[in-house]
Amino acid sequence: MGTSSKDIQKNTDIQQTIYSELGYKSMPFPFTTPAVLEAYGTLVGLDTPPAKTARVLELGATYGGNIISQALYNPEAQFVGIELSQEQVEKGNEIIANAGLTNIELIQSDIGSINENIGTFDYIIAHGVYSWVDDSVKDAMLNIIERHLTDNGLAYVSYNTYPGWHTMEEVRQLMMFANGDAEHLNHKDKVLRGKTIGSIVGSQILKYDNLKDRNSKFLGALRSVMQKDDYYVGHDHLEPNNDPVYFYQFNNHLAKHNLSYVCDVDLTLSMVRSFDSEMADQLEKLSPNNHVGQEQYLDFILDTSFRKSIICKSSHAQAIKYDLGNPGLVNTVPVRTIINAFTYETLFDEEALEMFTNDLVRDTFQSIIKDGGQFNMIEALALVKAANDAANGNDESLEDAVNALYIAMAEHIVRGGLRFLKTPPVKAYYMEGQSFVPKRFTEFVKAIADGGTDYIYGATPYNEAIDDISDEDLMFMEIMNKPKAKSTIIKSIKDKIFSQTHGTPGKNQQAMAEAFYNELTKRMEMLGFLDNKIK
Repeated sequence: MGTSSKDIQKNTDIQQTIYSELGYKSMPFPFTTPAVLEAYGTLVGLDTPPAKTARVLELGATYGGNIISQALYNPEAQFVGIELSQEQVEKGNEIIANAGLTNIELIQSDIGSINENIGTFDYIIAHGVYSWVDDSVKDAMLNIIERHLTDNGLAYVSYNTYPGWHTMEEVRQLMMFANGDAEHLNHKDKVLRGKTIGSIVGSQILKYDNLKDRNSKFLGALRSVMQKDDYYVGHDHLEPNNDPVYFYQFNNHLAKHNLSYVCDVDLTLSMVRSFDSEMADQLEKLSPNNHVGQEQYLDFILDTSFRKSIICKSSHAQAIKYDLGNPGLVNTVPVRTIINAFTYETLFDEEALEMFTNDLVRDTFQSIIKDGGQFNMIEALALVKAANDAANGNDESLEDAVNALYIAMAEHIVRGGLRFLKTPPVKAYYMEGQSFVPKRFTEFVKAIADGGTDYIYGATPYNEAIDDISDEDLMFMEIMNKPKAKSTIIKSIKDKIFSQTHGTPGKNQQAMAEAFYNELTKRMEMLGFLDNKIK
């Protein structure tokens, strides 16, 4: 039985009331960028659109917190965000206008009414939407992807999944029941009431060892919810819709729209042979030559509760291969070619180097980490050869080390120990007299500092949230509006910060200004706010 337009409008009104009463801060998500999606497509053998010049559509963009920073760092790409809330669109577009960004716009529309003339997109993003809307909107979402995704484009859709969400659903139902007679409360108070009653229920279970053991999963889910921010709990547990699906059901829905599953952002869910060989063999027996079936069985084994699926048009899916997750194929030429295609960044530190059993590989990663953590395979292979030469190794030991390196690369790509990108952000290092902060970064920080921090985050070039942008950052960015000598910058810092300070000796002012200069130039590097003048 279909959902009436009256019911849809009622649910929409409730959702907007929740947003208004609870507040919402629009987050950037690192795994939704064109560069990440381009890399994942390449990893499984697809020819993906270039991230640098991509057209990107986000469904459910809220204030634009996920794509405004992407537009900031990718001026040659184009971004469009669709959002139902007029208030959020207006505030997001105000930040866009104040930042002077011309490669992004937010459009107020419900997903089912998107203008057909919007065009096609290389990448389409829908984070935190699919499970939180009714079936008609789910269908409209996939219909948009089917019609507006380019032939070799990729889409990203996240959703709550069973079997893992069954336990979390018990917590949701508890909170809904706790508020069953509390229609007079606003949603902020409903969250507080739900958390309070949830805590009471949990404390009663903890009094009895037999109940504590029997309900350990429920207690874990309850504890997790109690620790979440109120706005998150309100949106995830007290909205009209929270509709998890099994992975196979999501894939059945894709098939109705001529779409196919590519892989999950969590590659351990997709590279099923990366687990021990016995499990991989059993999954193959349970679902022969059926990758979706094997992943569904894996979800039962792992009790998966959330998925971040990358999808494509079915006509583009024939080239998909999961060879990188097969240890027996890692040292074949096709898999090595894929591994060679990326620039990498280590996401582990020196303390984790003991996990490498080959001494030359361990020495290689130690050198990479000390040099900043970013590398490509040409550099890594050169380091392995240098380490082999230093150890007076022979061709056989070098070959063993190279094989071990590729195996380690594949394992840590799948396990999340390495960030891999085909189009990495260009990092500018500070150079006196050459470096400056482009105007678009300063205007963006100024825009979010002027009230925008209440509902939007800044982000790094990797789209990781920055929650501590300060007035000092903005002041320094304004000073760095063009390349300047160190002495000029330090004088400006002294004039702006210490001119009103009484009783601070001039010598101390100089030392403090130099420390400020050193700290802020490194911070601008980290945030990716620098550019360098081309001689």
